Amino acid sequence: MINAAIIGLGGWGRRLVDSVHGKSERIRFTSAVVRRPERVAEYAEAHGIAVGSDLDAVLADRSIDTVVVSSAAGVHGSQGLQVIRAGKPVMVIKPLALNSAEANELRDEAASRGQILALGYNRCFLPANAELRRVVAEGELGTPLHAEGNFCVDRYGSIDSDDWKADPEQTPPGGLTDHMLYEMIRILGPVAEVTARSGNRAGLPTLKDTTATLLRFENGATGLLTAIGTTADLLRLQVFGTKGWATVEGVGDFKLRRTDGKGEEKTFPKFDAERAELEALADAVEGKAAFPVTAEQAAHSVAVLEAIRKSAIGGGTVSLA
Repeated sequence: MINAAIIGLGGWGRRLVDSVHGKSERIRFTSAVVRRPERVAEYAEAHGIAVGSDLDAVLADRSIDTVVVSSAAGVHGSQGLQVIRAGKPVMVIKPLALNSAEANELRDEAASRGQILALGYNRCFLPANAELRRVVAEGELGTPLHAEGNFCVDRYGSIDSDDWKADPEQTPPGGLTDHMLYEMIRILGPVAEVTARSGNRAGLPTLKDTTATLLRFENGATGLLTAIGTTADLLRLQVFGTKGWATVEGVGDFKLRRTDGKGEEKTFPKFDAERAELEALADAVEGKAAFPVTAEQAAHSVAVLEAIRKSAIGGGTVSLA
């Protein structure tokens, strides 16, 4: 059993803890670090978690095998680096960092120490997404030509003004696009250039409600990302190739259409993606299997997100070469 500590016990941190508490034989959370321990004391006690505000003390605890960073996005990079330098494997919940300089430092520090740096991103563990990756990798779609991703939700209007997510530095234009971007990078490879346009027709005080992004990948394929924070939910990832297209909608609906007119549809059963990612972390810590999202892919995703922000704010096309 892997003993893990978690930094941050907000909504997502609790979702991660709940996904394995009393359910997993591979990993459990035994410690938590938060700014205000008294606010989470009841939850921590109910889940058998020792909670405090001293990260150094947790990092010095030899009983802790790994650490999950689930705090505000603006401190992901610095806290992840602190964990790595303390000699412990770390999983940083997306985004890995807010700028490529921090992301690259994390990647390089982990590599130099032979340490695990994992990106916490639940959707890449969905069976429907795995099926999409498979049909592309096995050539069922022919030569990949283009990918489209929608991450559209009704979320931004309900964010409290004092929440870190209301800070445009931590939730930049196109921030929601990362949900589909990670899989595009895994399927199509590195991104070469980005052109983004962002708007705020909903009149939000700090955040851009809509961002549309055009991508060109190094292999010549193109991509479109649409992120809207103030509409009904639409979660979709679609890949087009010379022999057909395949799409994942929601969390479990998969559809394939071929140029010969044939196709198939599947609905995968409910799946605990958060538990799957944490158990994948446990496997990596124990040396049983590499974590499926590489540190290089995670760092590259930050560079792309940084380019999206730069293009959305300043205009023009941003090259990642």
